Amino acid sequence: MANSKKKLHRREFLKNSCKIGVSASVVKALGLSSLLHAQQSLAAEQDYKALVFIFLAGGNDSFNMIAPKGVGNLRTNYEDGRRNAAISAEQLNAITPKTDVKIYGGEQYNEFGLHPACADMAEMFNNEEMSIVCNIGNLYEPTTRWQLLNDKVTLPPQLYSHSDQQLQFQSQPDIPFRYGWGGRLAEMVEDFNSSSNVSPLISVSGLNSFQVASQPDVSAYVMGYDGAVKLNGVTNERKTLLESSIDSIDASSHLMLQKYRDVFNSAKKSEAIVTSAFTEAEQTGVDYDAIFTAAGANTSKIGRQLKTIAKMIAGRNSTGNNRPIYFVEMNGFDTHKKLLTNHQTLMTDLNAALKGFKDVLVAQGDFDKTLSFVGSEFGRTLTPNGNDAEFGTDHAWGGHALLMGGMINGGQMFGTHPDLKLKEGLDASSGRGRWIPTTSTSQCVAKIANWFGVNQEELPLLIPSINNFPDTFTASSNLDFFKQEVS
Repeated sequence: MANSKKKLHRREFLKNSCKIGVSASVVKALGLSSLLHAQQSLAAEQDYKALVFIFLAGGNDSFNMIAPKGVGNLRTNYEDGRRNAAISAEQLNAITPKTDVKIYGGEQYNEFGLHPACADMAEMFNNEEMSIVCNIGNLYEPTTRWQLLNDKVTLPPQLYSHSDQQLQFQSQPDIPFRYGWGGRLAEMVEDFNSSSNVSPLISVSGLNSFQVASQPDVSAYVMGYDGAVKLNGVTNERKTLLESSIDSIDASSHLMLQKYRDVFNSAKKSEAIVTSAFTEAEQTGVDYDAIFTAAGANTSKIGRQLKTIAKMIAGRNSTGNNRPIYFVEMNGFDTHKKLLTNHQTLMTDLNAALKGFKDVLVAQGDFDKTLSFVGSEFGRTLTPNGNDAEFGTDHAWGGHALLMGGMINGGQMFGTHPDLKLKEGLDASSGRGRWIPTTSTSQCVAKIANWFGVNQEELPLLIPSINNFPDTFTASSNLDFFKQEVS
């Protein structure tokens, strides 16, 4: 298959920027300031990219989110390992990968399906709006089963621990923690956010490790599910009294009072910017509630969060950010019991929320500019932990992730899928089906960061462990996520 991917070189980008600058000077000299403003706005809009990290907290059972269909060794291995946790092939929503799926051990297998609750996600995959990253996980360096069993490899610290693996999935497989890759990424692309009115790091799920920057002057702005968090009960006389007290704090006041004043004023300013962004979103004519309601996601937590992010993206003239990085957390994936019932509910909510988010982004013209990355700290064991109705699955290692957006090479399963054989191949345990990742989190982050604007030679400044792996940008890596790359 011919490679139609186009590379954008930094020098070429700068050269073109200079050309825009020259033409702008000419326009200004002619007194056509409105045309100049329109040209600058168009340049900013064309350069806009948003990253949305949707974190599935608890360890998503992704080998039921995506499972083999058809007749063959992979389906047989799935059924033998999953036993009572297996989903029948007939219930799965069929997907058709547009290129051959690479299976560990060399087998070719192209019959897969998404969870019964994920019909919309399957449609998005088949429409080339979504792709799958197979068997991704935290790795310090490439690892084989023999190296693992014979202590010949450096492993990520505290494997199978929620807190440790969440921290590493959002940063690096290192101790001590230094920064999250989202926070460091924001620092590395700060030139794109030179007109920022609010932090480019925006969370609708509280403070998190992902958005921790390496420098203390860069911090995340935390919003509620439905927008800016407002002061509770501060109205009328109470509001007047509070604002009067804040205004009375000056340089002679106690340092803690000055800090409180600065935080209060910053929060007020941010609230005003968010309000302006929401107003801007309303002026697009997009009916956010109707679209998310039609998708079945208007009242779910994950749906409300993604609706808020969509509005912030539409209101980017108010925020001033050309490279915003959003964080969303969806909880409940630690399915040690009642796997089939609980995972059905989780997949239903995720499917509806992604459908609503995609449809809104398409409606407001931002689907090609917004990358959604959906991942979890680890997968779960292929084998269930019991035979009764209460069975679940336990903490494991590698699992599948999702990419959604108009810029991705959609309808593909990237990386290498496990052969699902127990006690051999990629099984890190004695027959539980804890798969050694075939793609590291660092490699996936490298590809995302490169699309976001970080040159390949600068990637070790973001994720030092990338140097431990073969070149992620060669065809042999099978990680050709994007239609365009920055060299």
